Amino acid sequence: MKQAERNLVLLLSDMKGFTARTSGQTREENARMLALHDALLLPVVRGYRGRKVKGLGDALLAAFDSPTDAVLCAMAMQDRLAAWNSKAPVGERIEIRIALSQGEVRSSRGDLHGEAVQLALEAEARAEAGEVLLTDAVYLSMNKTEAATEVVGEILLHGSGRIRLRRAVRGADPRAPYGGRALARLGRLSNPARAVRLRMATESALDFARKRIVWAAAALLLIAAAAGEHVSSGIGNDPFARAEALLESREPLAALVELDRLADSPRAQDAEVQIVRGKAEHALGQLGPAFADFAAAVKQDPRALDDGAISALAELLDSEAFPAVWRPALLKLLGEQVGRAAAPAVRRLLSSERAPARDDALHVLELSGSATNADRIAVARADLRDPRISCAARRSAVRRLTAAAGSEAEALLARAAEARACGSVEARDALRRRQGAKVAER
Repeated sequence: MKQAERNLVLLLSDMKGFTARTSGQTREENARMLALHDALLLPVVRGYRGRKVKGLGDALLAAFDSPTDAVLCAMAMQDRLAAWNSKAPVGERIEIRIALSQGEVRSSRGDLHGEAVQLALEAEARAEAGEVLLTDAVYLSMNKTEAATEVVGEILLHGSGRIRLRRAVRGADPRAPYGGRALARLGRLSNPARAVRLRMATESALDFARKRIVWAAAALLLIAAAAGEHVSSGIGNDPFARAEALLESREPLAALVELDRLADSPRAQDAEVQIVRGKAEHALGQLGPAFADFAAAVKQDPRALDDGAISALAELLDSEAFPAVWRPALLKLLGEQVGRAAAPAVRRLLSSERAPARDDALHVLELSGSATNADRIAVARADLRDPRISCAARRSAVRRLTAAAGSEAEALLARAAEARACGSVEARDALRRRQGAKVAER
């Protein structure tokens, strides 16, 4: 249920080298690593009165009412990891980067939305392992005596404007780069090793229960197959081949059961296996895991995705259920790595009922070099017809038309100029400039 907007400070963190590490570890090792990550960091978040909004793999999004608490929490998180890493074996060391932003956000379906979320993503993309970056809004609101900061750059806003970016100053002690004072305020924290053991035991019990349910479902499928109502038995003993056939027969749950047979083999990390797994997860509505598997396949082989996988990725652009924190990575994957091959599937979203999906689809086309004048006009037309669109989005649509050539763009500018709504002034200015250019050409 949608709630009123609130002014919050957001903390976004992710782990350095997460994708590379997970691709070289077993599922159990990956689960243990994430359990250790949470055991080390979540007590710090709670200690500074923050609340975890969500965690997606190595990414953690937390919210705070106090800017000072958020900054101190980030420093304490980095200090705790530094202290842990100084004693831990190489395989158990964890390094993260952290970004903080502040602004009005709205809560919907357990997620947060608003400019502050986007700013946190933009800042986090600029952070290095061990760093704490914060926007100027956080800096201006916090108690500046608690943490020294330095200016490191700016974030350019979509449309116009910029926001200054700061970094918390680190000291020379590698075991306590932020001085250890923020961490010391929390007193003695729980033993992470004990928390990891407890979580792994719980996960093991839950996994056993889930497998019983899955295998029961698979047994029913096998009974149906024996009766001639399902997949043919002529596909041999290859779990991958059976998974493909089951997926083709619209049985994604059974397909995942077959792929689980490969979990302990090197083949589990093959691009073709990850693509089939991603398709099955997508069909079951497991959008985050589906994206992760598709992305892992592309990392191995940029040409690995077939039309079905590309279509599934494009559908994520139009899904409100897809985690917002992963959306920038999705845009980059489709636009830069899949490239022009994604254009046909993505272009269908230019007429979506959802304005964010239209904008994201055009962004992917621009990144891949596939965007046309007609594409830009199509999005601008849909935006100007959308009664729910924001004032900023209407102005953005007018700017797109201003840059577009042809009589259709000019006709849409004329309608926008007559509408006496947001963007009408910009539309009239654009029409005057066009008219002036025509006169000059004569």
